[in-house]
Amino acid sequence: MHILNSLHIFKRAIKRVLQHIAARFGQHTKNSKQPRLLVLMYHRILPADDARAQLEEPGMMVTPESFDMHLGILKQHFQMVKLDDWIRMKQEGATLPARACAITFDDGWVDNYQYAFPILKQHKVPASIFLVADMIGEANTFWPERLATVLTEIATHQPGNWSHPSVEWLKQFEVDYQFTAAAPTQEQISEIISHTKIMSDDDIHSRIDNICRELDIDITTAEPDLLDWQQVKEMRDSGLIGFGSHTCNHIRLTADTTDEKLEQEIVSSKQTIADRTGDEINSFCFPNGDFSDAALAKVRQHYSLAVSTLSGWNDTDSDIHLLRRIGIHDDIARDETAFLASISGWF
Repeated sequence: MHILNSLHIFKRAIKRVLQHIAARFGQHTKNSKQPRLLVLMYHRILPADDARAQLEEPGMMVTPESFDMHLGILKQHFQMVKLDDWIRMKQEGATLPARACAITFDDGWVDNYQYAFPILKQHKVPASIFLVADMIGEANTFWPERLATVLTEIATHQPGNWSHPSVEWLKQFEVDYQFTAAAPTQEQISEIISHTKIMSDDDIHSRIDNICRELDIDITTAEPDLLDWQQVKEMRDSGLIGFGSHTCNHIRLTADTTDEKLEQEIVSSKQTIADRTGDEINSFCFPNGDFSDAALAKVRQHYSLAVSTLSGWNDTDSDIHLLRRIGIHDDIARDETAFLASISGWF
């Protein structure tokens, strides 16, 4: 045990040394022959003591304090741009900044309005939010959050029902959680969610619905998880926030997705958001980073740009329908050195 603890301390020390080197000498400190674009991927901005944070995967969250720190640092190293504007300038042959950075948010969480928007206004930094068109203003949320709530509810209030047939499918995965009266940790929830992704979105929702029905669990939230159209309008009217499509229902666009479903999720979502915002919608974000050849082709046909979950920086030769992003969350970016290392392009 002593050897393992010593090894863990040694690894942490080495990691910290590498972070300091990356923070000091990474790509954010250098100009290249071509203009470069860093796109950052955020999801949720939540205080650490917010009840919603307790059920969320660690890789999905940044605290308001961290986000404020990030923006202050980014303004020292980059020209902050709207993603759509950088692509438009590139296509028009305009002079691009040597180093530009675009902030993006996936999913359209209400905390983007509550916590991120005031900080963006304070720093005068633009951002893009990718909306799930048919879920905006609705009392719906995504299946990972539904599953996290179900897991916690059963552990906390019905631990005897871990043996119920409706939840047996969850126990097929080799995970750290033991399905006891102790609620799963955020890391254990994340592990279960990761394994569950082998199933289709419809199948997962159906299985969660069945658990709620069989065990009489109500997982509706008192407050909406996602933005409503009035909040979207207020952010849009600020001039700082632009919007793109993240499909109609946040389904993964895999090879199993029918042509009819692709048309609905990719094309109909674009029209819905355009109708509600009054803006032309030119950008798209692939849910979970998944896409088939057919999905990518349809996105190329209907959008000027799309972002992926492929990690890295972009330059003028990058595929503008598979733009790379660096995902940011507190686990890797809660202090200045760690944040600079995470955007350095070295990891």
